[in-house]
Amino acid sequence: MSFLESIFNLFIYLNSGLGIFIFAFIYIFSVIVILPASWLSLLAGFLYGKYLGSFIVFISAFTGATISFFISKKFIYQKIQKLISQFSIFTDLEKIIDKGGLKLIIMTRLSPLFPFSLLNYFYGINKTSYKNFAISLLCILPGTYFYCSLGNLANDFNDIRNLKGNHNLFLTIVSIISSALVIFLLARYAKEVIDKSNNN
Repeated sequence: MSFLESIFNLFIYLNSGLGIFIFAFIYIFSVIVILPASWLSLLAGFLYGKYLGSFIVFISAFTGATISFFISKKFIYQKIQKLISQFSIFTDLEKIIDKGGLKLIIMTRLSPLFPFSLLNYFYGINKTSYKNFAISLLCILPGTYFYCSLGNLANDFNDIRNLKGNHNLFLTIVSIISSALVIFLLARYAKEVIDKSNNN
């Protein structure tokens, strides 16, 4: 029996009231330490159904993201700011993010180009407000529901391991459009920041 199979066999005990809290803790921990969590979303759909599973995953992901954001703000922000002040490219990047605001944050949440857990720390090391950060987390709801719905279709744990999440046309279209918009917005705001710096 492989390690992964042992883990899956253990998770069958999570299908209980206490098990939900244990599962949520595991999910939150995975987000904080930047581990892949999509398979946990599939497992949530299998164990708890697509609706309850989506709720548990969203709350867990939101909590993990918030903790990561404040860890970054509290322990990394000051050190990074010293580095930013020494290199103009980092200063310009911060200006671009600040100029993009909530619109840019939302687009990066929807784009698969930017890993969810890394974004939580990234937005903690710049001047992004928690309000905008929290609002952007609502954008993970469609993906959360999709993965939990997919997991709900599984007959056993082997099905979960074999499930693929790349056949949903809606999510694929959203991912392509959001990725294109991120690139467009970054290029647009970068040009504005550079032009303003040259004029000064």
